[in-house]
Amino acid sequence: MRIKMGTSVPKMGTTVHLGADQAAYRKAISDTLRRELGPTHQAIKTVMRWTGASERTAKYWLSGERGPSGEHLIRLAQHSDAVLITILTMAERLSEKPRQHRCAGCPARDLVFQNLGQEWKLSEGS
Repeated sequence: MRIKMGTSVPKMGTTVHLGADQAAYRKAISDTLRRELGPTHQAIKTVMRWTGASERTAKYWLSGERGPSGEHLIRLAQHSDAVLITILTMAERLSEKPRQHRCAGCPARDLVFQNLGQEWKLSEGS
């Protein structure tokens, strides 16, 4: 006679705790999207249209409860200059402080701002 094993998967392994960098990332993307699109339901629809993500996912991103990853992040950056600048700043590629920027005299930094045609006041945490 065969013993029924059940359908549940045992919980094993280590618990992954959210790091400070991940929380800062989620907040930065959320703040950027809300600043650019506003707090209305239309913002959710716009994010859905840009990325192909579900309504619930877009709400998570806008609330800062979760952050986009991979393909969704790239699609957001394709449509939003503010998201692109936030990503580059968090990667320390557009830091306002020359010591933190890997190539402070790099003309590419000025070229990005020139091509975008915008000056964004980026907070230190974004």
